[in-house]
Amino acid sequence: MADIKTKGIVVSEMPVGENDKRLVMLTKDKGKIVVFARGARKTTSMLLAGSQLFAYGDFVLYKGKSAYTMKHVQLIESFHAIRHEIELLAYGLYVLEFGEYISEENNPNTALMKLMLKTLQVLVKGKINQELIMRIFELKAMSYIGYTPCVTHCVECGKTDMLDAFSNQLGGVLCKTCGVVQKSTVAIRESTIYTLHYILATPIEQLFTFKVDDGIMDELKRVMIRFIGYHLDHEFKSLNFLLKL
Repeated sequence: MADIKTKGIVVSEMPVGENDKRLVMLTKDKGKIVVFARGARKTTSMLLAGSQLFAYGDFVLYKGKSAYTMKHVQLIESFHAIRHEIELLAYGLYVLEFGEYISEENNPNTALMKLMLKTLQVLVKGKINQELIMRIFELKAMSYIGYTPCVTHCVECGKTDMLDAFSNQLGGVLCKTCGVVQKSTVAIRESTIYTLHYILATPIEQLFTFKVDDGIMDELKRVMIRFIGYHLDHEFKSLNFLLKL
């Protein structure tokens, strides 16, 4: 079978034998795939840099019966600076773990991959709040897999004014009247609803350019924790580590 050339990012790695690695990669053309990097743990290996977590590059792969084998890699970005601080590393690992979990095998999601790369780049630059970066990433990523909350009108009656609550079960915001009769809602201000709408409507390239106050940040965090928990029902190890820092 002919070699496959594709851009990809390493989201998970595991040692195999004495010198090999088993990688999980998100690729532009093949989606999430398992890749073996033979001899990649040797210090002299040409695959060493390209088989590390966060490694993004142009990969040449050979497809076997159940997995791929890495033959060559031209590294584009290693995101090495993300390892300089424990908190920054934890955020970066969360991006990888989240992206790996919501990705499908052999089903490309170029928008998600682009979002992950942009998120890691912004984390390294350190110009805006890391918590805000995560909320932007989470909301945008959830929308890319079909979980886009309704934030323009009440999901119960359709009203566009007096919106002040968010329902995970109904998948969006509620007006003051409908919110009273619904259980397990999150109180949310108009400014936070606007922020959610802005994130969902804005292209990735323009997203990480704004700031919010502490009140909006708290509400965004409460909304996303419940929204992700309701739809994914998955425990992210890197997120648990972040909460302990």
